[in-house]
Amino acid sequence: MSAHARPAIVVGIDGSADGLHALYWAVELATRRGWTVRALHVVDEDRPARPLTAEADHDDGTDVLDDAADELERIGFTDAVLEVGYGHPAQALLKASHDAAALVIGRRGAGGFAELTLGSTSQVCAALAGTTLVVVPDTWRPDTPAQGQIVVGVDGSHSCQAALGFAFEIAAERGAELTLLHVPEVPETFPRPDLWVDPEDASWHRDARALVGEALSGWPDKYPDVIFRTRYPIGHPVQVLAKESEYADLVVVGGRGRTEFTELRLGSVSRGLLHHARCPVAIVHSEVAR
Repeated sequence: MSAHARPAIVVGIDGSADGLHALYWAVELATRRGWTVRALHVVDEDRPARPLTAEADHDDGTDVLDDAADELERIGFTDAVLEVGYGHPAQALLKASHDAAALVIGRRGAGGFAELTLGSTSQVCAALAGTTLVVVPDTWRPDTPAQGQIVVGVDGSHSCQAALGFAFEIAAERGAELTLLHVPEVPETFPRPDLWVDPEDASWHRDARALVGEALSGWPDKYPDVIFRTRYPIGHPVQVLAKESEYADLVVVGGRGRTEFTELRLGSVSRGLLHHARCPVAIVHSEVAR
């Protein structure tokens, strides 16, 4: 990206409803930030042809681009470029989004079987994306009423700072409340510590508050108008965040948590959340300056 070029959001479109919903989500963010949108349909030349007529099997991307153009016209957004690429969809999207401000995709595209929650393209992009990735599930619709809630997972990792920055910025733009969620590491000898001690006095709760306080330092000063709260629910992080997603507009997590190997860009919590979240999920890999 040149020094004078406006940031762009790359969106994967494939003719599915998920792809159009991802396009709508990207347009909403681009409109708020004055960014452009680059919608890319990738013709997978290695995908086996369906047992239909030769004409029906041929995919030059025209129908997909036409549907996307109709959607953009419907919502009145003109600052978009529609393109067709060829090759493996995930590889093409990763390459196209290398210098992009964000990559937005549907959780399961046109090629996904009904029983698969997470499509192969979204899995690969989630693991390897070098920019912020937003995955829009099939449970979200453009006309879904706004909840006015953004949730961000806090674990004290390096990528957690990037996630906090993205979450605060989104909350400020939307006038939404922000919930900082940290799932404490509770001793195995106390499966239900709330039955034995006051959670506020437990050492694990004090450690959790200290971790969140350190991670939070500086962000409220940068975004003084954002109303936020902290919560420390007990349970598995994926289950806790998935439950929160039922009442949120967006869940934000870092790409890799404290316990993940450095060579893996996608942590186990992020991966699990993508399967089960009911609202869009943002996985933030890149560093965000304070």
